[in-house]
Amino acid sequence: MKRTFILLSLVLVSIISSLNARAAIHATEEYPAVIGQYFQFMRAENSDLGVYDALQAFKSGKFTPSQSAVMNFGIGAKPVWLALDVTNAHHEPIVRQLLLENAWLDKIDVFFFRENQLVSSFHTGDSLPFSQRPINHRFFVIEHTFNHGDTLILIRVEADDAMVLPIYFMNAEQLERKDLLNAYSYGLMYGAIVALVAYNLVLYIGLRIGSYLLYSIFLLFFIALNLAYTGHGYQWLWPDSPHWQRWASAVLIAAGTTSGFAFTLQFLDVKKTWPRVYRFIILGCLFFCTLVLAAMFLDELVVALAISFVFIFCFYVAAVILGIISLKIGNKFAKYFLIASILTICGGVITANAVWGFIPFNWLTYRAVDIGMTLDAILLALALAARFEMNQREKLAAEKMAGIDLLTNLNNRRSFYKYVKPIWSISLRSKSSTSVIMLDLDNFKLLNDNYGHALGDQVLVQLAETLQREARSGDILARWGGEEFLIFLPETRLQDAITIAERVRNKISLLQVSSEKGEKLTISASFGVVSNQNNHISLDELIASADQQLYRAKKQGRNCVCSDFSAAGGSGASEGLDR
Repeated sequence: MKRTFILLSLVLVSIISSLNARAAIHATEEYPAVIGQYFQFMRAENSDLGVYDALQAFKSGKFTPSQSAVMNFGIGAKPVWLALDVTNAHHEPIVRQLLLENAWLDKIDVFFFRENQLVSSFHTGDSLPFSQRPINHRFFVIEHTFNHGDTLILIRVEADDAMVLPIYFMNAEQLERKDLLNAYSYGLMYGAIVALVAYNLVLYIGLRIGSYLLYSIFLLFFIALNLAYTGHGYQWLWPDSPHWQRWASAVLIAAGTTSGFAFTLQFLDVKKTWPRVYRFIILGCLFFCTLVLAAMFLDELVVALAISFVFIFCFYVAAVILGIISLKIGNKFAKYFLIASILTICGGVITANAVWGFIPFNWLTYRAVDIGMTLDAILLALALAARFEMNQREKLAAEKMAGIDLLTNLNNRRSFYKYVKPIWSISLRSKSSTSVIMLDLDNFKLLNDNYGHALGDQVLVQLAETLQREARSGDILARWGGEEFLIFLPETRLQDAITIAERVRNKISLLQVSSEKGEKLTISASFGVVSNQNNHISLDELIASADQQLYRAKKQGRNCVCSDFSAAGGSGASEGLDR
């Protein structure tokens, strides 16, 4: 009976030992992927548990083999002890780096044992200034020389934030290649977003449109948040501020979310379209920011992180809802906003689930939020660019409409001067001939009185169409007022202008309109033509001279062309062509 009990005990010990036994890491081999499956772990119920207590617990089989390549213990987890066996079958020492690819671990204590003797230890983490890290790296890197034989590594990890532990065992060249790949990817992302920030700031400075400024602020907060949780910020910007590094993620999530709401409200014009929703969102932002500040005051980081995550979740839900509603009521730019929001949500959900341990943690799932946010930034930049282009088109169209006579589609006086003055200045410098034709419909008031204004408008439209057909490519036409029209003819001598006026007069005399009673009515016009061949006359004086010639044409019986050679510096005689 006693012998049976001893045999059962040996079998049980053998089973427990086989369960706890893990394949050792070989220092001579390469491990390009995470090595979490080689670890054993123990959650430390007692935070004061020392390294030798942990060593004894490991020997007693109290550590649990990891079942995952990336160990994940969640947010606010108690300290965790990790154990890893490393063997070096060669007689030469081998230098290897242990990389904990996580930038927000508060305390990391690493101990190296050989034959139960502590040979070296390292202490690092975000709770210490960056300068105290063993190796200058945004993540936590421990370098150790492994001599021939077996080495036991014990690691104690403590973190209020998500305790996700992607751990690598690699040589210096592998670490350098990995860092280079990350440097290229982050450089591309940061460069693209900084370029978008600069572009939108320039647009804001030039146009003073709030959307561009708010979008730039939103992108800047995203960069700051990314720098915080990737470790770049602690490495480059605030290496001596461990307190800020501890709170940076929670604070920047809240600040970035608030700026995102501000951009959304401005971009979708929520204040004007839904004033109650606008006020509700403003109050909601103040509420969440107050809660985060209160958690900071009480030194409750886990609570602050939870509030920030809820806040950003509410933001993207609200963004999608507002985007859908805006799209339905006809805001064509809302489609960009909606797609961008969905992409960022997808990226954020993937990264959050990877960090929390619900899905596998790898480069793609960890960087999903970066990819989503970069696509978000590009799409929203396209939306702002499209809006800018539309605004410019509308502005140009409005300016054009302000200078166009709506009935005849010809230039009005304002537009006429806008186009003519530069040409006039050039003609004065070059001393070239420039002519002006002014024409007026004959007996137009009688036509309006007898047949109505609708028919009068029809006559004006037909006249304008005739002028546009007969005008040369460089001529500038304008409706000067009522039934008066003006033609500016650059590089044109007086005699040529008279010829053009005669041709136009003949074309007008061929026009016919029908009254409501079916009467066929003919149209005629009188013309005044002048030129500035002597360059001793201003533009307004030239136009006034053309008006005088038009008055002479009216007095001479209408439907004729009159010109004044004295205005051109000629003999002083005037020519009247009666028809």
